[in-house]
Amino acid sequence: MDSSYQNAAVATAGGAQLGATPITRCYTRFTVVVTAGDSAVLPPASTGLEYVVKNAHATNSMNIFPAAASQGGFRGDGPNIPAGDAINALAVNVAFALPAGKSVRFFCVVNGTWDTLPSIP
Repeated sequence: MDSSYQNAAVATAGGAQLGATPITRCYTRFTVVVTAGDSAVLPPASTGLEYVVKNAHATNSMNIFPAAASQGGFRGDGPNIPAGDAINALAVNVAFALPAGKSVRFFCVVNGTWDTLPSIP
């Protein structure tokens, strides 16, 4: 993991996966989360990657999405294996809620899936 960082990141209003603020640095600190559910999106889950994200807002939870297929996430293998990345035990393309004032480490050991510390949900 390198030491690139971004302070004062702004979560995208509206909480959508597509168009969400991209997380591009190993350490990202969000200070602007105007409404609960504003969003950011991780890069495609590739083995060996790690990112630490802090929601530094005092009151608003934010959503962190895995990459959709159109954002470089897992392409899927037909109708029974959906396209897009996943976080923990959540379904593909479902956001991870990061409460106000909390941090989480995302890491990938299987392409297409992010795991977290702490490991909730």
